[in-house]
Amino acid sequence: MITIVYGHPYDRSFNAAIRQTVIDTLRGENAAYTLIDLYADGFDPAVRAPELALYSQGRTCDALAQRYMEILGRTDRIIYVYPVWWGTEPAIVKGFHDKVLLKDFSWVYSPEGCLLPKLRIGHTTLFTTSEAPTECFSAYFADYLPAHVFAAVGMGNAAWHNFGGITQSTPEERAAFLQLVAGETLRTCRA
Repeated sequence: MITIVYGHPYDRSFNAAIRQTVIDTLRGENAAYTLIDLYADGFDPAVRAPELALYSQGRTCDALAQRYMEILGRTDRIIYVYPVWWGTEPAIVKGFHDKVLLKDFSWVYSPEGCLLPKLRIGHTTLFTTSEAPTECFSAYFADYLPAHVFAAVGMGNAAWHNFGGITQSTPEERAAFLQLVAGETLRTCRA
């Protein structure tokens, strides 16, 4: 199953158009998918004291986090859609990672103290947008995130596609990016 993790609060944004392109492409392929819409779900990204008390046990008392864990347990391909804010993912997406990618669910410690991945997500695709040029963020999105977050939990084959300069873009450039989104979604779907 393919899981879409969507992290944008405004339903008329270009991120919403990206999300809809992903969904339309998956529907066109009759692909099974689940949408995790973090804002629409009312997901609280902050880790609170009761959750932190359970963290070392690999547990949570957050019902949405538990539901998301069940979804990720059935996921073999994942697609993220969100804007780049302050050079990284929005807090709600970071909170998704903090609260859902728990010990014993998505990773365990090796005897040497290293993280060993437990998820079996074969393809990880990110579609992001930014006002600044894409190269401003490649150290984080193309290097750090795939190697130190995704690989650590078992999200493999990460591919990042950013639409930089969004506020100065033309309708033609946006249409071209949506075509890229459809093509990359097809690749993810057929992988």
